[in-house]
Amino acid sequence: MDAAATLEGELIAAESELKGLEQIYTSSNVRVRSVQARINELRYQLNKLGGKGTAEPVKPALRRMLSILDPQASAPRGDLRDLYRRTKIQEAVYEALTQQYELAKVQEVRETPSVKVLDAAAVPERKSFPPRRLVVSVSVTVALMAAACVALSRARWEQIDAQDSGKFSCKKCSGP
Repeated sequence: MDAAATLEGELIAAESELKGLEQIYTSSNVRVRSVQARINELRYQLNKLGGKGTAEPVKPALRRMLSILDPQASAPRGDLRDLYRRTKIQEAVYEALTQQYELAKVQEVRETPSVKVLDAAAVPERKSFPPRRLVVSVSVTVALMAAACVALSRARWEQIDAQDSGKFSCKKCSGP
């Protein structure tokens, strides 16, 4: 009885897994086909035990098993046996789904994308940027032009008469 209930629970769990996979993949996908094969195997094993391969009670197998366990069984105990069997099926479904859930969590961690090196880095033979010669020559030219401007403006300032209104003279700076 426990074996039939366990098989039926696994069958229910496998069928729910198949429905989930069919929503994602086509029927020709490897995963869908492997789950379908597992369902067929579970149905075959359940039929060997005398069951129907559904969630309905497996009466012939139950009667045989119960007659072995308790030949004096009465009708009310049959209801208890049926409840016991349904409980076992639900336990098997819960265990199978819990295992699938744990495996799915592990699979998700494994499938976490990682960084892959597409092309290995190579050290360049010569620098391409920034162009050092150009930067240095522009900097030197700008510095020379700035120095020339400063020198010319200072010479021009010195040429201006001290009495000119455009030249400001400071009494503190001019000295004695």
